[in-house]
Amino acid sequence: MRVESLADVLFAGFDVRLTRVTEDAEVLVVEAVACGPPPRCPGCNSQASRVRSSYERGLAGLPVNGRRLTVRLQVRRFFCDRGRCPRRTFVEQVAQLSERYRRSSLGLKQWQHAVAVELGGRPGQRLCRRLRLKAGRTRLLGLLTEPAVPERAPRVLGVDDFAFRKGKRYGTLLVDVESGRVVDVLSDHECDTFAARLTAHPGAEIICRDRAIAYSRAIKEAAPDALEVADRWHLLQNLGAAVEKTCHQHRSCLRKHAEEETSLPSPPASPWNGVPASSRAA
Repeated sequence: MRVESLADVLFAGFDVRLTRVTEDAEVLVVEAVACGPPPRCPGCNSQASRVRSSYERGLAGLPVNGRRLTVRLQVRRFFCDRGRCPRRTFVEQVAQLSERYRRSSLGLKQWQHAVAVELGGRPGQRLCRRLRLKAGRTRLLGLLTEPAVPERAPRVLGVDDFAFRKGKRYGTLLVDVESGRVVDVLSDHECDTFAARLTAHPGAEIICRDRAIAYSRAIKEAAPDALEVADRWHLLQNLGAAVEKTCHQHRSCLRKHAEEETSLPSPPASPWNGVPASSRAA
């Protein structure tokens, strides 16, 4: 593929000039130069006018035809001539391609973020390895950010605990029952932590919880007007436990009744068995 054609594919709409392409069976290496207008200082937003130096930075890009892509991008470092600005120099960034302290392109970052959201750390790492994406589990998990927490709790709030490490450490999961959306995750399942959360985010009218005493105490302390209800899973569990307990208590009666049914004589055979209905009418 000609350099001009590859530039149209990789850097369409970017202020980048592709200069050289090197390829082998595993990796495609492209060398490029940033050629956009002088940027503004990120510290004071003043327009740069003087170039201090230039250097090459490496960026991992989206795979091309099953091969990993490495971009060796030549960028410029500018002076900031504004005397009151604490930043003396700064490096230009190519819009939609690079950002500070990042060794991957923004396109690759978006792919990694999507994998992290769907699969998490280790499973996402295995998928990235198959897709020729450069990403470890720590990198994937670092792309995840906490969602914004609304100031008020949902009208119907679901509360349940989960295990960070089974038998060792548990947390609390808060869910908007009406929308099915996770609202927040608490670091433990203690009464004080949940009560503080209810105090800071009021508004829950109905709280659907499990049978933990700590949650009941927190609701009575921080949201006494809320209606407490049991969730469906625990209702079914309670029903099953009650049926099992009743059957266990009356197992002798049930066994006797079952034996009586099996010992009853079978009803006598009807003389019309095996005779067609037309013959009976005749």
